[in-house]
Amino acid sequence: MSYREIAKSQEPRAKSQGARVFYILLFALCSMLFASAVDARVKGKCKDCHSMHYSYEGKEMTYGGRHGPFPALTQGGCIGCHGQAPNGTKSIITNGKTRIPQVLHYPVNDNLAGGNFYYVADEYNPDYSKGHNIKGISRQENPPMDVPPGFMNSILIPGGTGPAYWPGQQQLACAGTWGCHGNRTIEDPGSSIHGAHHADDSIIDGSTAGKSYRFLYGITGKEHKDWEYMATVNNHNGYKGSIDHAAMDTISYLCGECHAKFHPSPNLGGSKEVGHAYNSIWRRHPSDISFASVHGGFAGSEYQGYVTYSLEAPVAFSNPTGAEDIVNSDSVIMCLSCHRAHAGRHPDILRWDYSKITAGAGKSGTGCLACHTRKGHE
Repeated sequence: MSYREIAKSQEPRAKSQGARVFYILLFALCSMLFASAVDARVKGKCKDCHSMHYSYEGKEMTYGGRHGPFPALTQGGCIGCHGQAPNGTKSIITNGKTRIPQVLHYPVNDNLAGGNFYYVADEYNPDYSKGHNIKGISRQENPPMDVPPGFMNSILIPGGTGPAYWPGQQQLACAGTWGCHGNRTIEDPGSSIHGAHHADDSIIDGSTAGKSYRFLYGITGKEHKDWEYMATVNNHNGYKGSIDHAAMDTISYLCGECHAKFHPSPNLGGSKEVGHAYNSIWRRHPSDISFASVHGGFAGSEYQGYVTYSLEAPVAFSNPTGAEDIVNSDSVIMCLSCHRAHAGRHPDILRWDYSKITAGAGKSGTGCLACHTRKGHE
């Protein structure tokens, strides 16, 4: 048989093998893409985050030089990972194969969605009005600010009830009963968030700490993959809101777990309690309320000019996707429409300098005037 005849006889087999290789490669590629889309668990070498033994010999925390022991054999606890280089400027660092958001670093213009604890950190020039005083970053504030403003006893929270009282000088923590992240029915911060970083959070349903929005137990939403680093008006965090105040999975409800009197939910402050704190009556800005519910109605109101999603004054949605770029009457005003979660450059953790917002003179679309458009000028 000639070379040409041999080659011709093997052609179907070659095509078959080529097709098989093609489909194998295609399947592998799809598997990789699918896995990256649905599995956001921490990956990489164990040593990148953990020590071998529960001891004081773990990695020294850059911030303050504090040593362990730390929960779950971690090398520095929450701040040891999420505040690794406070004198650096990176808001996201890479340790092995793991990308880690930083909540404590020298301020630059790329702070992540939660803000930056730099502004309240004791080793810098702290202004405690600009953020939450987290244990390990700031000292506890003096009374009455040693208790969260608007705090209420034994309110209903996901999984149980909140603390029966807030003990004097009990400082705020990252997680647990006295913090924000993890299961707040568990007092110990490490235990409350245990396993969350290794959970498959492809579905955020609030059923566990790991399956909750940003490990805020019971809260749902859509997480921006880069924690809003380089976010755009159609690629951002998707915040969950509810206009009937019956839901416990909204981001404003999470804030209300400590600042209960600031939220109109019947599980928290309720309509009669809202605004009452430190024995003084005051009116507070609405939270978990849609533009359709504003006084006088949405049509023709000053709010109707807020039509394009603003990263400076974000709003929530009943079923957030993180891709919403249009604001309408169903969009929901929330606590984070005005505030950062951690800390920021402005007093009261506001997203903008409130003292510089001037009705009739400020530019519409910025600060308070992002929503109150008719009070500004074009």
